[in-house]
Amino acid sequence: MTHNQSIPKIIAALHLPPFPGSGHPDRKSMQAIREFTLRNTEKAVRAGIQALFLQDLGDHPVSRPIPAHIITGMSVVGNWIRQEYPDLQLGISLLGHGAREPLAIAQAIGARFVRLKVYVGAMVKAEGLLEGCAAEAIQYRHQISAEEIAIFADVYDRSGEPLGRQPLVEEVRQASVFGRADAVILTGKTFDETLAMISEITNSDLKPSILIGGGVNAGNVKEALRVAEGVIVSSAFKSLGGFTRESLQADWDEGKMREFMSCSGDHV
Repeated sequence: MTHNQSIPKIIAALHLPPFPGSGHPDRKSMQAIREFTLRNTEKAVRAGIQALFLQDLGDHPVSRPIPAHIITGMSVVGNWIRQEYPDLQLGISLLGHGAREPLAIAQAIGARFVRLKVYVGAMVKAEGLLEGCAAEAIQYRHQISAEEIAIFADVYDRSGEPLGRQPLVEEVRQASVFGRADAVILTGKTFDETLAMISEITNSDLKPSILIGGGVNAGNVKEALRVAEGVIVSSAFKSLGGFTRESLQADWDEGKMREFMSCSGDHV
């Protein structure tokens, strides 16, 4: 991370319910979102998790550009957490594509990092064609004097397909060397594919900080942390598995969180 900050070993990704302005049939009131947020954040803190990032995963389909209600809603939610848990490291990740919005939210709530899923190159996702935002991110971070906010950049995010795929090493070079990302996130379709991707990079001339962006559970977290500086986790914590409407909004299970942290060797 920037200014010699260390990357958290375990980052819990809190997937928020749909905001009131989303138009989603399961949209929640801000009071309900507050209760959901603080209830699950408390579980994370009790389990010994020291870093958490917020994502508007309930607001489907993805809007372009990022709507105002997402920016304001995420800022309010982040402030709720900051007031209750001032020592918790926070991060921001948005479903919508862009660099300015997550960086602005992060600065407003005192977050330490943002996750940007299409940082270099181009990808096709459900919402269409997305182009890399590295220049926008670096320039805007400087413009708002927020260099203390680290940029975690996905390379070949698994939720889309690259347009004009380059060799993985070259794509990571573009993100970490030329794009100046503070860490790259590598996530394959399977955990074995993730390990293969990391091996390809560690055996190259590049030495970026690497995070695993998904697919880590209590059974493989030790292996994951042997090859990566940190992991991003949510599904392994949830009371419901899969990617249904119900599971996307499911609460975290504190027992699963404690088991995961125990297996990681990073428990309280």
